[in-house]
Amino acid sequence: MYKTILAAIDLEDGEHTQQILNLAKKLAGTFEANVCLVSVVPAGPAIVSQYLDKSYEGMASGETGEKLEALAAALTAGGVNATTLVRFGTVYEEILAAAESVDADLIIVGSQKPDATAFLLGTNAARVVRHATCSVTVVR
Repeated sequence: MYKTILAAIDLEDGEHTQQILNLAKKLAGTFEANVCLVSVVPAGPAIVSQYLDKSYEGMASGETGEKLEALAAALTAGGVNATTLVRFGTVYEEILAAAESVDADLIIVGSQKPDATAFLLGTNAARVVRHATCSVTVVR
């Protein structure tokens, strides 16, 4: 049923990360699917980003990539074909773009308990669900 699973990983959220990895591993084993771990380094507001060093994006992406590679290695050791992808920008937009680029059949994304601003603006997970062209599983 699934050939490519995109697992959106927030490296700051250890609880959801482990749940997402466990689910991705289980589904990949069931369907003999490939797993692509994606993490998005959020771009700050334009007013802030103009003051960041030009090397910030590369440095942040490199650190994120190393952490993702370690998670992918653990999946690979468990028999799952896992790759990684680091994106830089708006979280939900980059998750959706990554899903398109790897031709994902399923996106697995975590959802945090919403605060007042999430009710007004919507969460990244809600936006992914609304705009994805494939199935989405939300881990709460």
